[in-house]
Amino acid sequence: MKKLATAMVFALAATTANADGYSDPIVAPAVIADAAVESSAPSATLVMVLATLTVFGTALSH
Repeated sequence: MKKLATAMVFALAATTANADGYSDPIVAPAVIADAAVESSAPSATLVMVLATLTVFGTALSH
């Protein structure tokens, strides 16, 4: 009889421990990167082309 009472106590304790139910897991929000804003400054390609033209133009004029 004592074994049955002990088993019932443990069974009752196990069910009340989980009486809260399932809770949703905490998930971190996804990181969304914004597209880079294009600046008003000239691009590096344009600067390199103009610098090259200036160097060759100066070399040809001398």
